[in-house]
Amino acid sequence: MDEVVAGALKVKDCVIFQCKMCHTVLGDSLQCCGTSSTLNVLMCLRVTENVELDPAILIGHEGPLSECLYRYLYCSFCRANVGFVPFSTRELLSCLRGLYCLDKGALHCYVLQSNSVVEASALSLEPQSLTQHLGELKRQIMVAHCRLMASVKKLDELVGEESGHS
Repeated sequence: MDEVVAGALKVKDCVIFQCKMCHTVLGDSLQCCGTSSTLNVLMCLRVTENVELDPAILIGHEGPLSECLYRYLYCSFCRANVGFVPFSTRELLSCLRGLYCLDKGALHCYVLQSNSVVEASALSLEPQSLTQHLGELKRQIMVAHCRLMASVKKLDELVGEESGHS
């Protein structure tokens, strides 16, 4: 069942992120825009309404989030801490600002293709590079071009046969 779901999306690439404590759905791989191995997080553009943003703004004093302003993310059902959203960071972490950073250690991942639950740290969710996307698009255009040319040839043959009988 490796069929295209929408555009170039394949079922094998679809993963649902769940709270490790209560299995509540927190997000999915469609909104994942990368990972940070330094912080052990999945970076997401959006999460579900089951993720609550703590109103308190924290200031990191040590570790990788030192000198950063951030807010914790909680599962709305079991209140487990599932990540954070950085608002002000050092330059090194500037790519994380405003993103939902889901802690891999707080997640289970439901993989649609295999109908299995795996640890978030076991998955490679790096987005494809632009070069990979362009290569796939070029391949699809070439296939469409070949099909179109074959159709034009067949149409010319049919028109030629029809005009020969008149």
